Amino acid sequence: MRGATRRWPKLAVAGLAMLALAYTGYWFVLAGAIERGTRAWIEDRQRQGDDITHGAPVWRGFPGSVEIVLPKPALALRVAAETVTLAGERAVVSANPFAPQRATLSLEGDQTLALHGLARPFRYTGTAERCALQVQLRPGSHDGPGSTLPRPATLTVRALAMTDAETGERFTVAALDATASSLPEDAPGRRYTFAVKDATLPASLDLPFAGAVSHAAADFDIGGNLPALPSGDDLIAWRDAGGTIEVRRFELASGPVRLAGDGTLALDRNGQPIGAMSLEISGYHAAVDALIVRGIVSVTTGLRMKQIFAVLAGGSVNPSKPVRIPLTLQERVLSSGPIPLMELPAVDWSHRSRETS
Repeated sequence: MRGATRRWPKLAVAGLAMLALAYTGYWFVLAGAIERGTRAWIEDRQRQGDDITHGAPVWRGFPGSVEIVLPKPALALRVAAETVTLAGERAVVSANPFAPQRATLSLEGDQTLALHGLARPFRYTGTAERCALQVQLRPGSHDGPGSTLPRPATLTVRALAMTDAETGERFTVAALDATASSLPEDAPGRRYTFAVKDATLPASLDLPFAGAVSHAAADFDIGGNLPALPSGDDLIAWRDAGGTIEVRRFELASGPVRLAGDGTLALDRNGQPIGAMSLEISGYHAAVDALIVRGIVSVTTGLRMKQIFAVLAGGSVNPSKPVRIPLTLQERVLSSGPIPLMELPAVDWSHRSRETS
């Protein structure tokens, strides 16, 4: 009896040692699988024309989270005639050993974002408190190229601050949350949502509301099969297959301007954007003035737009009163009901094909 009693502690210690040994083996097997999956994804992207480089991978995190550190990562994407480059100190691919079906890609340290091919290329450097992309992996995604594409994906950015070394302009975002997922009932296409809080946009980007954006959000569905970075040929094929963009919600707040709306967008037979939207706008005087300052509309057109919005507001002289505006885009003309507001420039998709990019 005493011998049996003395054996229990030894058996418990032996059992714990075996569990520890099994967990250690599992951790290193999982780390190897994640590294192979990361390498397979990179090779897959390189076959599709992206340029991705990094230093020798390093494993860390044992015995907790599995982390694969990629020193000095650099990613170059061809988007139309432009090249977007992102480079930094390190990228970390991590997973919880008890939930290995989800992986997170995080950027750490200083990062550099550059765009080449524009009239004035820009180069921003800076850091973020957090910049992480979390994805749901497909079964077997650790070992096979082509199976490493994510299903649901979530991007989280906190306290991003970047500066253009040449001009000193700053680009900041307090918070950004974005998701991508499949459409309900397995319909072809993707559902996207994003929300931005307290962003500062550089004036050199010539956006209508460059400056402080206190809030921006959108929910939209892209129906049909469309690559994440489509070429002109991809867009035309998507149009011919009946592809549409359903904007379920759009919001923007910048200074006195408040926008909210929904609608549907597509491409016409000439490959030009068409659509119909319902837009509610507060502070339309400031919004039209921003369009005039950026040269998007002429002074004459801007004055006509203010008159139309005043009529839609019931003759109110209060520019902060919300105005509901029906908008249509057809034959490159943006109209409010039967009244044309402005003509948009034609989009030449031939310069956005993979062959010419």
